[in-house]
Amino acid sequence: MKSVLTDRAIRALKAPEGRVEVGDASCRGLSIRCTPAGVKTWTFAYKFEGKMRRITLGEYPTMGLSKARQTADERRKQRNEGTDPRAERDRERAAQAQQDMTFGNLCDRYVEHAKARGKVSWKTDEGYLNRPKAKFGKRAVSSITKRELIDFLETIASTSKSSANRTQSTVRTMWGWAAERDYIPMNFLAGIKKVGGKEAEKDRVLSLDQIKAFFAALDDSEEKTQDAIRRALKLILLTAQRPGEVAGMMRSELCDLDGPRPHWIIPAARTKNKKAEHTVPLSPSAVRLIVETLKARDDAARGANDQAIFESRFEGVTSLARHSLSQAVRRIVKESGLVAFTPHDLRRTGATLAQAARLPIDFVKALLNHNDKGVTGVYARWHMFEEKREAVLAIEAAVNGSR
Repeated sequence: MKSVLTDRAIRALKAPEGRVEVGDASCRGLSIRCTPAGVKTWTFAYKFEGKMRRITLGEYPTMGLSKARQTADERRKQRNEGTDPRAERDRERAAQAQQDMTFGNLCDRYVEHAKARGKVSWKTDEGYLNRPKAKFGKRAVSSITKRELIDFLETIASTSKSSANRTQSTVRTMWGWAAERDYIPMNFLAGIKKVGGKEAEKDRVLSLDQIKAFFAALDDSEEKTQDAIRRALKLILLTAQRPGEVAGMMRSELCDLDGPRPHWIIPAARTKNKKAEHTVPLSPSAVRLIVETLKARDDAARGANDQAIFESRFEGVTSLARHSLSQAVRRIVKESGLVAFTPHDLRRTGATLAQAARLPIDFVKALLNHNDKGVTGVYARWHMFEEKREAVLAIEAAVNGSR
């Protein structure tokens, strides 16, 4: 149906039984569509390379009749000059998205994407994006240059090479994701060498005296360090498990806490190799830390199976971010004068304490989840359980003896 459109006719247009479309007889290709809900949309139909195509121009009344005719004329001119109006419209939208998108918005979208995709380390990514987000958050993404980002990363590297490298890796991955979606023209961080350079070999192990000093510093900093972080750091040492795995511990993963064989089953999706779940026997000290945390909950949350053991204090985030543990350790080390170390060094220290008790290396490997690749499925749940239990009890004995 075609007619010479007027504003009065468009306002009166209704579609009670289905979508109605009216072409504008005075502007070739221009039509207005009306849905039963009353939504009125301008479209432009044209022929390009032998095929009929259609694009949406805008909604009425936001785009009035005269503006719709003007836009249709512009799109027709593009077609006559050999440019596909649809491709041109997409380029314009991409350019506008680049102009409007702030760095803070981009970080939020990327984290939501990583979370929805099921990326286990999305909280870690979010943590490493916090510093650049604080620096560039309100800036348009398209305005940020490679030189600015490198200068910023070099500032981080001046105090922590590893933190600079992890931040660079996270931003580079996000930049590539943004380039694929036309939020930015290209990923100019691809191929850039690590700003932090080569990191020192990670072989740091705390002595018993250093463990004692660290635990004392943890307890003395109670006002500055939330209970969840203090207990999680101690649990890394007592279980010799990865910081990210401890930070993400869920109530549903804990079994027999008040029985003779308390243990923690880390689901395959949260293990490093993603192939099989990993069972970790819990020493009495480890159980005590977990129970203390659970008792601190309100009655409604205490029995929830999907409850994070170590809750984040940030709204909308369930469990602790791995990065929060690193930040706490750096602050405590700085304030107490301890030799610098990382949360992962606590895992290495726990393994070393078990070996120092003259336990067979296979016991320690099993606890660290360095088992043979052939051990999978249900069998892995109880594989070397008693041997791993000996290892965690040896760690507990050494840690308690240092106090």
